[in-house]
Amino acid sequence: MIKLSWAGFLLLVVAGCGYNGTPTRHNDFTPLTSIRIVAADPAIEASHTIAALTSTKLTVIGDYSGLFTRDITDQVTSWSSNASTASFPYASPNNNRVFGASAGAASLTASVGGVTSAIYPLTVSPATVTAIAITPANPSIPNGLTTQFTATGTFSDTTTQDLTFDAVWASDTAAVATVSDAPASKGFAQSHTIGTATISATFGGIPAGTTILTVTPAVLQSIAVSPANPSVLSLSTVNFTATGTYSDGTTPDITNQVAWLSSRPDLATIPASGTTSVTATTLAQGTAVISAALAGVTGTTNLKVTGGTLTGFTIAPATVTLANGTVTRLTATGTFSNGSTRDISGAVAWSTADSNLATVTKAGGNLVWLNALGVTTGTPITAKSGTLTATSSLIVSAPTLQTLTITPPTGFVDLTAGASTRFSLIAAFTDGSTQDVTASSTWSSRDTTKATVDNSSAFAKGRISGVPAAAGPVIIDASYGGLTPSPSVTVTVTTRTLQSLAITPGTLNVGNQVKFSASATYTGTTIKDVTEDTVWSIDKPNVAILADSTSQPGQVVAVGSGSATLTATFGGLSKSVTITVP
Repeated sequence: MIKLSWAGFLLLVVAGCGYNGTPTRHNDFTPLTSIRIVAADPAIEASHTIAALTSTKLTVIGDYSGLFTRDITDQVTSWSSNASTASFPYASPNNNRVFGASAGAASLTASVGGVTSAIYPLTVSPATVTAIAITPANPSIPNGLTTQFTATGTFSDTTTQDLTFDAVWASDTAAVATVSDAPASKGFAQSHTIGTATISATFGGIPAGTTILTVTPAVLQSIAVSPANPSVLSLSTVNFTATGTYSDGTTPDITNQVAWLSSRPDLATIPASGTTSVTATTLAQGTAVISAALAGVTGTTNLKVTGGTLTGFTIAPATVTLANGTVTRLTATGTFSNGSTRDISGAVAWSTADSNLATVTKAGGNLVWLNALGVTTGTPITAKSGTLTATSSLIVSAPTLQTLTITPPTGFVDLTAGASTRFSLIAAFTDGSTQDVTASSTWSSRDTTKATVDNSSAFAKGRISGVPAAAGPVIIDASYGGLTPSPSVTVTVTTRTLQSLAITPGTLNVGNQVKFSASATYTGTTIKDVTEDTVWSIDKPNVAILADSTSQPGQVVAVGSGSATLTATFGGLSKSVTITVP
């Protein structure tokens, strides 16, 4: 039978586990059997000697039953020495530093958990310092950065010794750079502004060791690109900015200084330079790395393009018939590789076959106007995205205007104070044709203390808003081509107390555009659609965005999977719903 000692068994277990002599956690089963002291400085450890009035750091090594050793300096409970020759006068974290008080021999010991070390013989020599050298010599550092200085003393017996801890450190120009004389950070210098400072280390009454520290302009250390890791629909744009972090702690906007690059220009393009922001244009689904580089430093962010890749699109109306001098809205609807559809009117490039007969104007967002400028029997209107195109045909005639009618044509329209409604102006011509000319007309209210009419843009025209807290009837007028409708329309503004808001949700899938509606309930159970009067917001643009707050209020496009909060605010009330994109 083979007998195996407990220590041998432990050794086999350790060896079998692949132990390499470096424990990964505090030992809690193998007892500490002995400790020994060594000097941290190899030269001092070799001679066991330090000069009088200097100090050196000691390390305590623990031996655990002969199986492994470990640095346990931080566990020492007490140090002892011949106090007249050597002592331990320093507080933590320097309590393991021995000081040579006077020339002679000293016996040092350390104790850990009841185990006392063997005596460490230390000789304190009577040698005196003759010169001090500081390293690094005459360094340069960028403003805001730091450097560690070391002082080395040469003694009368030709020995050298590290005096970094024992020297007294000073800077002659603290505004430029300071150097620490605190026990925990001796010789550690911090720059503050551009310039030079003389750093000195004094010991033993001899001329101090000195060096010149030059502080140069701050250097760029990192670049942050924002927004960070956005998700953006294909055929859309996103603005990026770059913020630099410099060695002096400043964080300026460096958008116009960096060089911009997209790792996948087939998915997203970005100009090489910009001013206050740089705009990336997304083309197809996938992920591109957007980088900003300056002075050898690069910052990046991942741009995730969602919503599928455009496979085709159509223009509505397919054929447009207009009276000369009028406008109408054009819409391009895209179909994408993931099966989604959405309005891409603002993302495609529009053109006409003859700009003397017609032009196309982008008014922001997805709002696009076709302007009839001359008579034509069929001028092509083209929209293009990449290699894909779609066309529409414009017919422009010049009939004589006969009458105008405001719709709704009723003589009485109920309008809630603080809300709005829309009217249209329909023109009838001598050739029997009719056309909505609202966008080309001029509107007015006969009592703007009760109701106002917006003429600020072609899209705004015809929108009548009740003045908050107002009440009573007001006549609304419109004109086009020198004519006015007969009869005019009267709206009656009614003051109501808002009780609640409700949102009518839609079903979202990535890339699809869905309309949400807001309705207000007033005292007396009156319910009004206030979708256009509501301020809409979404908290997570990586999940969903508003299609176009101006011309498509309440319409939401899903960007990526997840949940977001859609909020409608109207009349001092807010209503939120959670929208989930699968």
